[in-house]
Amino acid sequence: MYIEFRKIITLLLIVLSNFTFAQLTGFNNDWVSLGPNEYPTNPKFRIDAGVGPIEFIRVFQKKEGFLLAGSLHGGLFFSENGGDSWMNSGSDAWTYTGCAWADFYPNDENVWFACSNEKGDNGKPGKIKEFGGVLRSKNRGEDWESIGDYKHFAGFQNLKIYGTRFHPNDPNLLLVMTSEGLYYSEECMADYVKWARVPNLKGWVYDLDFLNGKMYLTNFFKGNWNILVFDQDDFSKHAKMNALSEETLTMRNLTIEPQHDHLLVAKDFVEGKDELCILDLKKDSISLFKSNQRIGFGSGHTFAVSPHSPGDFYFGYSTRVRKWTPPYHKMASIGSGYHVDVEFIAYDPFNSKKIYFATHGGVFISLNGGEDWENKSDNLGVSEVMGLAVSAQDSKQIAIGCYHDGSMVHADFNKDGKYYWRTVNGGDGLIPLIDPTNQAIVYTSNQYIGGGLFYSSDTSKKETRNIHSLNNLKTAGWENAAVLDPFKSTTVYFNYLEKAGINKGNINVCRTKNALERKSVEILSDFNLSHKLKSYKVYGLFNSRYHPNVLIAYVLDYTKDAKGNKKTNHRLFRTDKLNSTAEKIRSSWYEIKHPNNSWIGDVAIDGNNANQLYLAYTHGKQNPESIFGDKGLVYALRYSDKRRHALKREIDITKNIPNATGGRYNLLYNKARGGILLVATTTGVYYGDGRLLKGKSRWNELGKGLPHCKVYGLDYNEKDQVVTVGLFGRGVWQYQLK
Repeated sequence: MYIEFRKIITLLLIVLSNFTFAQLTGFNNDWVSLGPNEYPTNPKFRIDAGVGPIEFIRVFQKKEGFLLAGSLHGGLFFSENGGDSWMNSGSDAWTYTGCAWADFYPNDENVWFACSNEKGDNGKPGKIKEFGGVLRSKNRGEDWESIGDYKHFAGFQNLKIYGTRFHPNDPNLLLVMTSEGLYYSEECMADYVKWARVPNLKGWVYDLDFLNGKMYLTNFFKGNWNILVFDQDDFSKHAKMNALSEETLTMRNLTIEPQHDHLLVAKDFVEGKDELCILDLKKDSISLFKSNQRIGFGSGHTFAVSPHSPGDFYFGYSTRVRKWTPPYHKMASIGSGYHVDVEFIAYDPFNSKKIYFATHGGVFISLNGGEDWENKSDNLGVSEVMGLAVSAQDSKQIAIGCYHDGSMVHADFNKDGKYYWRTVNGGDGLIPLIDPTNQAIVYTSNQYIGGGLFYSSDTSKKETRNIHSLNNLKTAGWENAAVLDPFKSTTVYFNYLEKAGINKGNINVCRTKNALERKSVEILSDFNLSHKLKSYKVYGLFNSRYHPNVLIAYVLDYTKDAKGNKKTNHRLFRTDKLNSTAEKIRSSWYEIKHPNNSWIGDVAIDGNNANQLYLAYTHGKQNPESIFGDKGLVYALRYSDKRRHALKREIDITKNIPNATGGRYNLLYNKARGGILLVATTTGVYYGDGRLLKGKSRWNELGKGLPHCKVYGLDYNEKDQVVTVGLFGRGVWQYQLK
């Protein structure tokens, strides 16, 4: 009996040992990019389709075909064949994947300088924070080193870097334009780079160019824009051009381009019609060249003068670009085969007819002076995913909503084993859904006027139907939220904007049990009536396949504090009555407390206990009490069984997850392996089970090679054991968890 018992114990130990080993090896695989890494199939020829936004293109001036292209959230890429194909520069390994600017060292195409930012600022460079700043690679991105962070510049992490310039006669002299002055190094190739600040210069330095021995820059200080002039070899003093001294309209941006012996000046006004002007440098006077312009994108940088024929230039107009070629007396339209939102324009130094556009859909190139355009974005893969859905039956079938590039579906459309991305609808794509029992039923969404939640029964191959329009509802726009009933697959819960009555402007929850039926919507919430909220938005919806009658609404409640200042309360409301009538559901919502009045990224419900929740905030605490203390990013919450709204226990289970940005829809519970929890942040995707869910052990990071972007969507396919994430800046990535 004793021998048999020992055999059983030994066998159990072997099994447990093998299980542990399998777990550990399962955490060391590589993440794989699913893109979209090439231009998606676009059957309707939408002009807003693409692979993601590119902020700038830099062309090496001494050797043909070498290009750098950067994305504010997706990083830096390079090409050595004129844009026919691209490779990541190594920026996926940066602490912040986003790249605000980059350039070649003037004498070596293998040496690059780049500016890393934590995240973009509404289409412009963002803050460099703790780990961003100026980076340098001497070997085509194989290795990067930081040569200038916030401590070298203004000394605070909220600094923004707008770009760099090399001195025209000294390639070792590098200038850095920032939101707090202008900095330079006289030895940018040194092992240790020393920085100096240009004296007596405060405020933004937004744009900079050299002309005829002078350095001109645009400066924003104390609410006013100016153009300053320096001797290009003496930064000790400067003068202010008087040409703008009588400017009365407030400008967003001021950019300049040298042309002949004068500067072209682009004025981007906050209100009113933008202008393109000529600044006579000798007379210090400015004259209007073109009025009624519309600088829609590029923050003033959709603007380039030809190095071959200085009378020619391209200039952004609304979402398009127009061309000026003497002796014409008006801006001429060019071919329209490029993504509608253009951020940056560059001329090729070797071919006067070759033009590069950095757009919200990738890189577009013209070989005939703008008459025709070709998408050249292979392997860029910088889609800014805003929402993700994965088929429960096939982990390769994926739907995403993308900022700038609409919604896309990745599927085996022809049933031949070949998967590819296909554009579904345009605008700014948001939350998608895929029916867990029938993967042909796909929901997509977008935020623009006429947008909403769309339904398709054939994997979005044919025309989709707008559920909001079918029910005469106004879309919630950027605040779009939607979930499917896990078992009644024809039932969808989503939000909408109230158009009239005492709730006008508020966002509530509704459902339809038949997405194709007109006027089939039932209204499920009125938090004005049930909880006396006056101004609010249902910002997120969360449910669980393990508890199909539960729905949790994340509500932004807009109030004022005791001093009359505007305040946003982040509140969670719950109903357990989804099997009831709409009237009963409206009266069944009750509030559930959570630890911090802060932005919530996601909520997951434990599979075995409906009163056990897991909650992720979009950010942890800036200054946690200690490395072992409450970091405030991920919590396990237990609510009272009798008083369901009462928070009975809260445990911070952030543990070894670094303090980072979380994202949205980035938390997932699954009953597999006895219950697992996955959470994704800008530092990676983390796996926990067993003791971790009780706050008694550490997280395991999944794999290596995942770019450091915000996450907008996380999925675990139980059938294939595949984890999928949607990255805001680097598209869709998958991990095999076995």
